This record gives sequence, C-alpha cells and structure tokens, in this order.
Amino acid sequence: MSKAGYIKQVASMGVVPLFMLLWVYAATAKLLEFEAFSIQLGQSPLLSAYAGILVWLVPLSEYVLSTLLLIPKTKNIGLYGSLCLMTAFTTYIIIILNYADFVPCSCGGILEALSWTEHLLFNGFCIILILLVLFINRLSFSNQSQHRSLANGLLPLGSGMLFSSVMVIVLFLTSEKQIHRNNAFIRRYIPHVFDQKQVYDLGVNSYYIAGLTTDSIYLGNSTAPFTLLSFDKNLSDFNSSQIKLENASDIKFLASKVKVNDSVLLLYDGTVPVLFSGALQSRKITPRRTPFYFTKLQPLASNRYAFTSRAAATNENELGLYSYADTSGFKLIPQILERQVDGIFDVEGFLTFNEELQRIIYVYRFRNEYLIMDTNLNEVHRKKLIDTISIAQLQIDTIAGKGQRKLGSNTIHVSNTIATSGKQLYVHSKRLGKYEPELDDGRSIVDVYDLNKGLYTHSLYLQHPGMKPLMDLALKNNQVYAICGTYLIHYQKTIQNRVTPN
Repeated sequence: MSKAGYIKQVASMGVVPLFMLLWVYAATAKLLEFEAFSIQLGQSPLLSAYAGILVWLVPLSEYVLSTLLLIPKTKNIGLYGSLCLMTAFTTYIIIILNYADFVPCSCGGILEALSWTEHLLFNGFCIILILLVLFINRLSFSNQSQHRSLANGLLPLGSGMLFSSVMVIVLFLTSEKQIHRNNAFIRRYIPHVFDQKQVYDLGVNSYYIAGLTTDSIYLGNSTAPFTLLSFDKNLSDFNSSQIKLENASDIKFLASKVKVNDSVLLLYDGTVPVLFSGALQSRKITPRRTPFYFTKLQPLASNRYAFTSRAAATNENELGLYSYADTSGFKLIPQILERQVDGIFDVEGFLTFNEELQRIIYVYRFRNEYLIMDTNLNEVHRKKLIDTISIAQLQIDTIAGKGQRKLGSNTIHVSNTIATSGKQLYVHSKRLGKYEPELDDGRSIVDVYDLNKGLYTHSLYLQHPGMKPLMDLALKNNQVYAICGTYLIHYQKTIQNRVTPN
C-alpha cells in the first residue's frame, strides 16, 4: 500500500466512525428527550417559527448521514453532508452569540454541559477533521492530478459550507419577521420627540430603574439586590450605596426589588412575602411582613399599594389593594383582569401609577388592551392599543414529569416596556406595523397614548447606542431615562411634542 493510501485509510478509519457515532448518538438523544428538544427549539430566539419542522428534520438528517457514512460507496457524500450540517450548527451558534435578542442558558443536546463558546470550539474542531479527511482523499488519487483534484474539491466544499450558512441566516431572518411583523396597523411617527443628551455605560445589563425624583435617578440591580445606584439628572455624578435592612437575618430573599417613591425607599419580595420601607436619604429600611403573596407591587400614596396576586379560590392572577392602616389588611378585586386562556400567563402585564392623574394603569403584555383605574379600583376603563392582537397568542410548554409550565418563543409580545408621565402612556413594542423597516440601527419603537382620551396619538423612534433592545423606561417632567443593554441614556423631551389624538 502506498504512503498516500495508508494515510487515507487511517484518516477514514479514525474520523468516519467518530462521526457515525456522533450523529447516531445525537439523533437518538433528541428523540429520547423529544419533548425537551421540542421546547428548546420552540424557545430558540432564532428558529422558533420553524420548530415544528426542525424538530423532525434535524434528527432525521443525522440518521441519514450516519447511514451514508456506513456505506463505502456513499462515504464521501456522508462526509460532505456532515460538513454542511456541522457548518449550519456553527452558524446557528455564531448568530446566537452575536445577534439574538437573548442567549439561552445552554445549547442542549449531547453537549449540554458545554457553554455556547465551548460548543462553538467543538464544532470548529469537527469541521477541521472533516476538511482534513476530504483533502486527504483528494490528494491520494495521483501525483499528476493533485492540483486539479484540489481545485475541483475546493468548489463543492466552499459551496456546501456557504449554502449551509446562508440557509441558517435565511431561516433566522424569516423566523424573526413571522414573529414580530404585523401589517394590520399603521403608526404615525413624529421625529425628534426625545433628544439624546447623555449616555453612561453601566458595565452590566442587570440594572433597572427604581425611581425618579426631581433631581436624581435611582437604579436597582437584580443580581445585587441591596445595592442602590444614584445619578444626578444629567448623569454627571453618581453614587453607589448599600441598603441597610433591619431584622432581616432570617429572611431568604428570592425575587427582591427596589423602588424609590419620592422620599421613601422600598424593598419588597412577594415570594417571602415581605415589604421594607424607610427614608431614602438614610438608606435604612425596616420590615413590614405582608399577609399575602404577590407578584407585582406598585406604591400609590400614604402607605397604600396596588398589587397582583394569585387568588386562592381560582389560582388566577388578580389585582388588589393593600394599606398599612386598613385593619382588614388587603383585598383582591376579582374580574378586573379578564381571563382569555388560563388566567395566569394571558393576564400578565405591567402595573404602574400616574401621579399627575392619580390613576392606576395596567397594560397587558400579550394583548392590545390597557386599563385605567381610580385608586380604589372602582372605576375601570378598558382602552385599546394600536396593535390588533385582542386575544393573547401564547405558546405554553409543559415538561412532563416536572410540572413546569413556561412560555415558548412563539408567544407574541404586544407590549415590552411601559412608562407614564403627565397625561401620556408610553408603550415599547417590538412588533412592526405596515410600511415599517426592520430595526437594525439601534432604535426602539415607543407608542404614545393620551390617557385622558384613551387614544393613540403618535409613535417615536428611541435612538440608543448598540443593538440591544430597550429594557426599561421612565419619565419625570421633561426628563426621560432608558436602559438599553448596559447603557443608561438620558433624553430631553422637546417642547415641540404637541400631538393631538386621531
């Protein structure tokens, strides 16, 4: 046997069985954990619109490739196919790491313990192995035709890898359009409503806006729940301080959150449940254990709060009121939040309070409706957003044996973030209306509503650095603040913002 033939045989004997085993194991693992694999694809930020097809196509392709590698006459076809599929997987990971709205916890599959970066390196190693075997096969034909063989071999290799990458990119782009685009409504955009003034890089994306005062903005941190960051209104001076909790040594916090309401500092956790309050200036707060569990809490005035909680009788989310002075403690008001699907996910939304109008506002996350209520929850006015989705379109996945229910990526989010100031309600939406271009230049859509008239007035593009979406928004007087990724941005609301409802 010639030296070239020996190298070819050793390479094939080492690499081909390795990929046969890899594909069989990968496909079998997906089918054995079919439900979990389906949920992973359904919750993918890239390919969720095609999850129903890919959940079968991917393991089938892996079985076909392993069969082609087993048969000597089709071994090279199997290697080319393996190169294309591995290239597609690699492209998927690159898009996940660089362009997706969020990065899932893990890659899933047989390498679930690896991080996305480690999985990317593993895929790159596999691609190099396949390329080496294919090049060795080409070089071993004859010395006289080596150059021609190499040239002829590069074209199908490059074409196959390019085609695989392009296919994944096309699937990603079309999946995003199917989920976010809605051609049933037309927005009216007003330019230069918010002028960007200052930008501050917070370094991490775990901050949220805890509250605004006349001259300061306060940020909480979901990963450092007892840290309070404060800036002056121009973001030129900041201070980081620790919140001092009294009598909290026996409390196990799970989902604590900070709010600043005028001169009062609040920290609460509805899973305990407990509510701390104290003077903002001292950063010292004392506990008031609440007699009920809650999911959202919104301070009103004079130690009164609006909240959402699960009703014991129905296990559905409902709105309620709580007051320190009320001897009855708290009360839930049934049927304000209207059930459409399950009374839990479908009524999820944003709870806020408009100080100028003294109105409680609740904006549904998954339907085109918002509620304007008085501070006793007696008067409820139901108004419509510009979006046309009136019934929540949810993908609720249940993992058998674990009792876990979660929303999949095919769930359509109508509202993503809200804020209110003056007589206006601001709603951030990622859904595109008719004639709207894709947002690929660091902009977020904000729709504006007149609360007195309950009507849509206009929309605006909120310019921000980077490509990360708008995460939080707050306004006070003419000062506007937003958090996008790791950036805190200060805007000035212009005087020219005078728009009347349609």
